[in-house]
Amino acid sequence: MRAFLCMSIALWVTALVGCGEILAGACVDTNCADYTSQASAQAAFEADPECRADLDADKDGVACEEDGNRVRMCPSTSACGCSNKNKSACGGDSCCRWVVGSGCGCR
Repeated sequence: MRAFLCMSIALWVTALVGCGEILAGACVDTNCADYTSQASAQAAFEADPECRADLDADKDGVACEEDGNRVRMCPSTSACGCSNKNKSACGGDSCCRWVVGSGCGCR
């Protein structure tokens, strides 16, 4: 009985590790509006061209240069629209960054 239990546990652990490897290899969905410069989008594309293929719509090796597929330009002033956002909303805006003790502010 103990051998059966040990074998069952070993099979479950093997299955869970296999699922973790599959999930770890999944691409996180991004688009050009998630980047604040073409250079940062290009760096992401070059680091993982398979997962970031959507950044290069015309397949010429240059990320986010096509009309309608450009990076989001963030205002450089304090009026960037980040104040009064909670942490989750702040983290979801590529022009904002969360600072512990200060809250959401411009990048």
